[in-house]
Amino acid sequence: MKKSKNVRFILLAVVLLITSGALCAQSYNGGSIIDLGFEQEIVKHFKFNLGMESRFDEWCTHFDRMKLSGEFDYSFLKKKRLKVSLAACYLLYNDDGVPEHRGRVLGSLTYTEKIQHFKISYRVRVQSTFYDERMQEVKHNPKTYLRNRLQFGYTWKEKGVSLHASTEFFLRLYEPQNCFIDNFRTVVGCDFKLNDKNSLGVYLRADNEIQVKNRENIFYLGIKYVFENPRK
Repeated sequence: MKKSKNVRFILLAVVLLITSGALCAQSYNGGSIIDLGFEQEIVKHFKFNLGMESRFDEWCTHFDRMKLSGEFDYSFLKKKRLKVSLAACYLLYNDDGVPEHRGRVLGSLTYTEKIQHFKISYRVRVQSTFYDERMQEVKHNPKTYLRNRLQFGYTWKEKGVSLHASTEFFLRLYEPQNCFIDNFRTVVGCDFKLNDKNSLGVYLRADNEIQVKNRENIFYLGIKYVFENPRK
């Protein structure tokens, strides 16, 4: 009798899992990212960065978006532990073959601690994206998120190789009545210092939506090239 009850309980649990999976529809996608960067040190502790990013989805068969960005960084405290950043971006999306234009502003504060070859950093960022309301029905303009990222790294200076891994969550602020985390981002990568001015990086990135209808999970393979021009 007891065995029969256990079997019924297991069957009920399986049915509930299958039902919950059907109710919470998810989709999986893959893509690639090509990222180019330029860094210029203007004065001591003060940098200007330019970036261009191209992103492809639907298993690298569809151009998703292009991003152009400019950013100012100022580092202070002993050993540059604290950094303040202000950035602006232009985003061109491919909406079923129709170009869609967006703008974005960001403000960040990053604290970094180094222990020999190890590095740990925590970044908090406020991001607001402005939409072109002529292209589609936009309920919230801008959409503002509070982003929190924790990153770990390890560097072999003699080899010019660095490993890094990070996790980040996006807290929506544009709906006070629905203020919750709706996206997680995980990145694992490796950077190679080619010389004093050039570096190349490869990484894997996973964007996972949560607490939203028809959740989407996208996995990217990314490559990043950065040219850094130090202050003379």
